[in-house]
Amino acid sequence: MSDNNDEIISEDRGKIDDNQNNISSETRKKVIIGLVFLGIGAYMVWNIFSTSSTQDDIEKEPKKEVQSFNTSLTPLELAPSEPKPQIGQITLPAPIPPTEDIKNDPLLDAAKRAPVLAFASEAHFQANRTRRDNFTETNEISDRNFQNFSALLKPTKTEETKAGLLGNRNFIIAMGTSIPCILETAISSDQPGFTSCVINRDILSDNGRVILLDKGTQIVGEYRGGLKKGQHRLFVLWTRAKTPNGVIVTLASPATDNLGRSGFDGTINTHWWERFGSALLLSIVDNTSANLSGQISDNIKITGTNNLGKDAASIALENQINIPPTLEKNQGELVNIFVARDLDFSSVYKLAVTEKENKIFTRSAPSNFFLHSPYR
Repeated sequence: MSDNNDEIISEDRGKIDDNQNNISSETRKKVIIGLVFLGIGAYMVWNIFSTSSTQDDIEKEPKKEVQSFNTSLTPLELAPSEPKPQIGQITLPAPIPPTEDIKNDPLLDAAKRAPVLAFASEAHFQANRTRRDNFTETNEISDRNFQNFSALLKPTKTEETKAGLLGNRNFIIAMGTSIPCILETAISSDQPGFTSCVINRDILSDNGRVILLDKGTQIVGEYRGGLKKGQHRLFVLWTRAKTPNGVIVTLASPATDNLGRSGFDGTINTHWWERFGSALLLSIVDNTSANLSGQISDNIKITGTNNLGKDAASIALENQINIPPTLEKNQGELVNIFVARDLDFSSVYKLAVTEKENKIFTRSAPSNFFLHSPYR
């Protein structure tokens, strides 16, 4: 009996112990759930108050700084500027291109590997070229016409000239005077050289009263180059004149013929035989050898001989065809000198004074000169 009671009591004790454990576990769960809700509520309250304080900080107006100015003349002192914080460089990650799964297409691969050829017709290129040329030509013509028209609107500017005095005409041979002269030397234009002539009459001053170049004055000149093909006149430059009394003057004037044409005419030697004689002789030899070639059976040797003759004739003609013509002028022919500048003899000549019937006058006096002349 006692054993049974002990068992019952022990069983009851065990059941009581189980109820207490259940109660403590439920209480623990409730506490944990309450703490969780309490933490969530505290977080929400903190979040609400922190957001409102941030908005209040943003909505606050910035304080305005009032700078006071000093009306005195003392120099202003600048406040040291605070260094600005350096902002670090932000590096963005490189974008990753989207990957697409491209299926292998044999036609697409063949098209990529095939060469690309562009064709255009010749007519298209010709039309473009013609259009471009016409446009360029039209612009050039318009520019040229505009320039011509603008040039027509501008008057010709002429320099102002003033009249002056020639000087003492008793001692001047004016520019444009023609002086006849007889050649002392013959002329050949094969080589440049000098020539001379002699004046055959007295040359008077510009007013015709004083002899400035006496009869027998020697004129020296030069010719520098030969004739060219088609030319028939030789240019000669007279350089200096010397009178019998020893007076010299620089002329630097060209030579003319009797009619005033520049240069000398004369006999023209074209050197025809020298230019074509060798070629004709070689051609005759070539023709003779060609005629004889019909009577000889060795055609190879004759052909080589004919070609050699033709080559020799062409070489001879090429070397001698460029011989220039030669102008020849004989000694004693009459030529002329065209005075190209005013010749002043006032530094070497003086006028003499004559006396007749107790009257003295100078030779240059314009009045009564011929009245009292002994040759009247």
